[in-house]
Amino acid sequence: MKRTLLALALALPPLGASAETLDLGARGTFTIGVPRGWTYSATKEEDTGYAIVLTPPPEVNARLLMNLVFVPPGEPASKEDLQDKVLTISDQFVGASVEKKKVLRDFAVSSGYGAYCLFTDASLVGQPPKKDSFKVIAVGMIRFNDELAAAVSLVTDDEKGPDFAAMLKAVASATAGPRK
Repeated sequence: MKRTLLALALALPPLGASAETLDLGARGTFTIGVPRGWTYSATKEEDTGYAIVLTPPPEVNARLLMNLVFVPPGEPASKEDLQDKVLTISDQFVGASVEKKKVLRDFAVSSGYGAYCLFTDASLVGQPPKKDSFKVIAVGMIRFNDELAAAVSLVTDDEKGPDFAAMLKAVASATAGPRK
């Protein structure tokens, strides 16, 4: 019963969920919606950007990692280029996956564009869940604007579960804006 209630709470729109805004200095701001009960942390990575982590409550085995990257001026910015990069970073997961192939999926983002590939670890299928050992990984990238991009990883045990849906909703809420 408790698992059903938790699953329902994570699947519903995030009533009372908070939005976190990160000041990127002259590059503006980054805002992401944090699912109810999840925690947000941001760590500055030298001059290259920030590492954002959304962590669920202890009973949920999932995590969202987003590495914000400041894009150098003049770097090509096309959806096709981003998709090629996603396919390249996905190479490392194909051999050990159930899927045995890369299939691009679009991230639903309010500005810019993004794509990801999803893989299920074949060695963990049928195994009971184990904390911090994830059966599913989605790896991708988002280009928010000319100055900000992100490498994104979503890890969980079930792509059809409420935790994966909550992470996709958080990604969809992410925006880059002008400095306030």
